[in-house]
Amino acid sequence: MMETETKRLGKTPSIRRMSLYLSTLKSYQAKKIEIVTSADIAADMDILPIVVKKDLQLVHPPTKKRAGYLVNGTIKAITTFLGWNKPKSAILIGVGHLGSALLGYRGFSGLTFVAAFDTDVKKIGTTIHHIPVLNISNLSHFLKKRKIEIAVLTMPSEQAQSIVDILSQENILAIWNFTQTKIHVPSHIALQREDLSAGLAELSAKIKNNQ
Repeated sequence: MMETETKRLGKTPSIRRMSLYLSTLKSYQAKKIEIVTSADIAADMDILPIVVKKDLQLVHPPTKKRAGYLVNGTIKAITTFLGWNKPKSAILIGVGHLGSALLGYRGFSGLTFVAAFDTDVKKIGTTIHHIPVLNISNLSHFLKKRKIEIAVLTMPSEQAQSIVDILSQENILAIWNFTQTKIHVPSHIALQREDLSAGLAELSAKIKNNQ
């Protein structure tokens, strides 16, 4: 990512916290609370008020002078900032345990799965969580017919780069990589890697430290 893009988007931790802000704000919305302070949000999220203020500066939320943030307007501001006001169409490649779980997850506000792909003949032609599973050999043809913005990779690591090479020739905007391998993509494709083992390593270190 270029330096100018980093300045415009903000730092990664701030962006990662946006979904937590949304959850917190929606809990206020459900309670009919219309205005909250940075201290309120910070207390519920167990972070510092200054962190809340700096993070929310990225989205320019509506405020009421000397009162706080307007809940409904701040939800809208964050949703627009993340592009979640216009859900992205997505495909999933590799319908194993992790892939199946992701297809069934209902917490993806900004993403809508339209199809999944696999090589297993027992899965091809079936549906998983109402998402059709198609033959991976039809991937390129499918992408030429449909406007798909995000590809989620949950297949075996050794197959990842060959699939990415196919995706790179189509109009994919981003790749969300859950495999355990580093992949190479053209500069016009956004790439996000999720390392689940890194999260486990962090949790294990916290357990050891507490003990």
